[in-house]
Amino acid sequence: MKKEKKETKMTAIVTGETGAEEVAKAQTADIAADVPEMSPEQIEFARMTMRKEFNERFSKWAIIEDEDADDDFIAQTKKDLDDEVELNKNRKFNIGGHEDGIALRTAEFLKEWNENFNHWEKGMWRGIIRFNIVIGDILKDLQENPEKDIEIDYPTLIFLYNSMMQPSGIGLESARLIARFENYNEETDGPFEEDVPVTYSGVLEKIKHHVDGLASVDKKINILHQRYNLALAGLRMTLKISEIEEFVEFNNAITNAGVEQATEETVNPEKAEKK
Repeated sequence: MKKEKKETKMTAIVTGETGAEEVAKAQTADIAADVPEMSPEQIEFARMTMRKEFNERFSKWAIIEDEDADDDFIAQTKKDLDDEVELNKNRKFNIGGHEDGIALRTAEFLKEWNENFNHWEKGMWRGIIRFNIVIGDILKDLQENPEKDIEIDYPTLIFLYNSMMQPSGIGLESARLIARFENYNEETDGPFEEDVPVTYSGVLEKIKHHVDGLASVDKKINILHQRYNLALAGLRMTLKISEIEEFVEFNNAITNAGVEQATEETVNPEKAEKK
């Protein structure tokens, strides 16, 4: 009995290293590929072994039911995965509320920072020019609609994260420029103004918060991806969790236990023996 290849997609959330411009990148999962011929008895034994090992390790977060996954369950796990990917692909990220004009001041701050201080190397100059257009459109919109918050899309979030995480410059004048962005007065060793709501580190903290959150979302998607893979192998995983923090904890437990290797060895023992 040779199983047909099936594909799924999951999100590759980028936290800055690659500067990718897509929220979700397609990855193919071919866990049913190259599965050798197995008797019904061998398949059932493999599933029983996997259920036992999985439930002993991870029953805090999920269990694999005695009942095998059917076509309806496989379709549901794929829908759950695809829905989560789609939800996060179209997300907007709030980096400043409209109260007291914070959104507008944040946009003005980012425009000035990009024009005067943002650094680039190699082909990254394109990002500087592109962001100038993006922030100009945002600024115009906020001037016309002061009740709006400032929200940015995923590519813009990652661009700002990459650009702002490691500010650099040469000499005293550039250091004084970043000091001004941080509301730092070198003569008093204190702020130029009290209660300045928009500073470099303050904006960066909001951006980093969202990027860290995306890493958590990626772990949730990884769990849903593995649940779909198990369903393709005939195993019905029932989740006991719903909060993102629980998915992060579950994903970390799976990673630490090396469950992916255990899954391959159990569901595909003949292939594992050849390694």
